[in-house]
Amino acid sequence: MSIYNELMKTGNWSERQACLGEEFKFHCAYCDKNLLSCVDNHSEWQADHIIPTSKGGPDSMDNLALSCRTCNFIKGTWDPSENLPKEEIQKHHLIKLVRNRVSVRRQEMQKDLDLYKAILAKHG
Repeated sequence: MSIYNELMKTGNWSERQACLGEEFKFHCAYCDKNLLSCVDNHSEWQADHIIPTSKGGPDSMDNLALSCRTCNFIKGTWDPSENLPKEEIQKHHLIKLVRNRVSVRRQEMQKDLDLYKAILAKHG
């Protein structure tokens, strides 16, 4: 029996969740966080429209990635396809672009956090 079928038999998974989980091996497509490693990670589970529906992206499995809440927030409504030629608009390519953008943004956010921590430590 497949992972999908077993998950569906539990009654706790939607078809979309089971498909995304299996496709992305239960890891965030953008940061690789294991979304089954603990309750906290599992509660971050989100289906991200790679090309946002607000920008014309379809609500279909071809346009969905498994994402943690943080990566989905960082990506926001950014459309990774906006400046690409049609032949480059492929799911795996778009995910790579989002991974890169999220990674850079996470590094920027970490620098800000380090600054805030230094300020707080100084005023201890």
